Amino acid sequence: MQLFSHIRITTRFIYMNLCFLACIHTSFALGFGSMGQVSSSIGGAGVALKNSAWGIYYNPALLGADRRTKIGYSFGAQIQEQNLLEIATNIDGITKISSTLGDKLLGGAVAGGAVTINGQSVGGVFGDTLQNLFGSTNIDQSAIDKVAQDIGVTCNTGCNNLGDLATAIQGNQNGAAENLKNKLIDAANAAGAPPLLTGILGSIDPSGLDELLTSIKNGKVDFQDIISTVGGITIPKGADSDIDQLLSAFETMQKAIESNEISIISQNGLVLQIGGRQPTRKIEADGIGEVTVQESDNGRGAVAIGILPQVFASISAEINSKHRRLIVGIGAGCDIKTGNNCTFIEAKPGGDGLTLDVVNGGTGNGQSEYLSSSILTGKHTPYGVVLGLVEIPIAYGHTFYTRAGDINIGIAPKFILASAYRYNTPISFSETPNIKFDTNTMQMTQTFGLDLGLLYTPAFLPNLNIGLVAKNLNAPKINLSGSDGYVRLTQQLRAGVSYEMLNFLTLALDVDVLPNDTLSIANPKSQMVGGGILADFTFIDFRIGAMRDLYSKSGEGTILTTGVNLFGFLDVSVQYGLGKNVTLYGFNVSNYMVLRVGGQFSF
Repeated sequence: MQLFSHIRITTRFIYMNLCFLACIHTSFALGFGSMGQVSSSIGGAGVALKNSAWGIYYNPALLGADRRTKIGYSFGAQIQEQNLLEIATNIDGITKISSTLGDKLLGGAVAGGAVTINGQSVGGVFGDTLQNLFGSTNIDQSAIDKVAQDIGVTCNTGCNNLGDLATAIQGNQNGAAENLKNKLIDAANAAGAPPLLTGILGSIDPSGLDELLTSIKNGKVDFQDIISTVGGITIPKGADSDIDQLLSAFETMQKAIESNEISIISQNGLVLQIGGRQPTRKIEADGIGEVTVQESDNGRGAVAIGILPQVFASISAEINSKHRRLIVGIGAGCDIKTGNNCTFIEAKPGGDGLTLDVVNGGTGNGQSEYLSSSILTGKHTPYGVVLGLVEIPIAYGHTFYTRAGDINIGIAPKFILASAYRYNTPISFSETPNIKFDTNTMQMTQTFGLDLGLLYTPAFLPNLNIGLVAKNLNAPKINLSGSDGYVRLTQQLRAGVSYEMLNFLTLALDVDVLPNDTLSIANPKSQMVGGGILADFTFIDFRIGAMRDLYSKSGEGTILTTGVNLFGFLDVSVQYGLGKNVTLYGFNVSNYMVLRVGGQFSF
C-alpha cells in the first residue's frame, strides 16, 4: 500500500521547458560591465585607477596619466539568478511530492509495525498511528467499537467496519469528529511519528474525517482518495528537511510567476598598452628666491589596443496572466495533457507551510480549472536577446600640465563586430517545445563606437585622482537576427575617484552618474556604485571591496569583491552577492557570482 500516489507531471516536459527558458529566452541588461581582475575585485572601480592595465576600457584618459608599457589578459564568467535556477534543479522533486510524502510516512515503521484493515496491511508511521488509535494490529469490529465509545458515538447495528463508524460520526453533533482528530494526533505522538505527520493530521478539517474513514475502510490507503475526501491538507514548514526543500521550490515557483530572470555574462580581453614618453621636470624661479618644480609635457602619452570578446545572455519569461495557479494532477493514470483520470490539487505556499487543496470548481474533478488557469497548461511568452560582440578599441591619452594640476584627456574609437538574436515565441510546460534556430537569419553587424575620458589630479593634492568617462557616445546600433528590431548600446556616464597613499595602498570608488537603461524585464534599470582597497607590493597584491546595484530587484544585495595577484601572470578575482541565496543540487550559494582569471604586467 502507498499512502501517496505520485503526481503525474512528467519531469521531461517541465525540465525541458525550464531549460528552454534558461538557455534560449534571454533578455540582456546592458550595464557598464567589467573588464580585468583589478577593478573587478575592488567593487568595480576603475575610472580613476592609474595602476591598471585596463584604462582602454574604463577611462582612456588613464593612458596619459600612467605612460608605462602594460600587458593585460582576462577571462571571466558571471551568473545572476532570480527565481528560475532553483526550480530547474528541484523540478524532479516537485513532480514527485506525493510519492516523497508516501516514503516519509509509510517507508519506515516504528513502535510495532503495521495494522491490517479488511485483510490489507498498512505500514510505516501511519500504520503505527492507526495501531495506537485502535489498540490492535487488526482493526476489526471490537477495535472499532472501542474507539466509537471513546469519542462518544454509537453505531446503530454495531461498528462492523470503518464505514459504519464514519456514518455514526456524521450524525453526531457533540464533537465526535473533533474528539477523533485529537485522538489521531495523540496516537501519532505515541507512535513516535515525525512532526510531518502530526502537522498534516492537525491541518485536516474534522468534518472531513468521516469521509476519510470511509475511504480507507477496505484497507486502501491512497492519497488521491484521501485528499479528495478531506478536501485539503497543510504540510508544515520545519517538520522535515527534505520536505522543506520542496516547500522552498514551490515558494520559488510562486515568486517566479511575478518576476524571474537569469543573466549569464562572459567578458574577456587582451590588451597591449605601448608606453609613451615620460614627462620631464622643469625648475622655475620667480626672481625673489622661490623655486618651483613642475612636470613638463614634451612627448606623447601611451597608446593601447585591445581585443575584447564578450557574450551576454539572460532569461526573462512573462507568465500568462490567466495561468498563474499552481494546479497539478495526481493519481495513477493521470494524463497531464488532457487531465483525464486525475484529481486536481492546488499548491498554495504560505508562511507556515504548503497547503494542498482539492480543486472542485469547473466540471467534475476540476479539470476545466486545471486547463484554464494552471501554470502548467498556459502559453507563456519568453522575451530575450542573446548578444555576442567583439570590440577592438584603439586608445590614446594625453596630459596637459597646469599650475592647477594635471588634466588628462583620452579617446578610444572602437570597431565593433556583433550579432544579436531575439526570441519571444509562446510555449507551454505541458508541451514539448519545438526549438528551431534559423541560421540563415543570423546577421553580423559591423559598426563603430566612441569613448571619451577625463582625469584630473589637483596640484594641491597630487595623490588624488578624479575621473569621468562617457562610453558609446554615438550609441551604436546592432541588428537583431530573426526580426526587424535592433539592440542599441546606449550612452553611459561613470565617475570615479582614487587616492594613493603609503606608496602601496590605493583607495578607489566608482559610481554610475545616471542609471543605465537595459533590455531586461525584471531589471529595466541599472546603476552601480562600488569601491575598494588595493595593496600593491613588488611580487604580490591583495584587493578587497564591495559594490551594489541601486536598481536591482534580483535580491543579490551588497556584493563582496576580492582578488589576489601573484608575480603578475596569475591574477584571480571573485564577486559574491551577500543577499539572496539559492539551493542548487543540494548546495546553498549566492544568486550572484563572478569569477575572473588572468594577469597583467607593467614596465
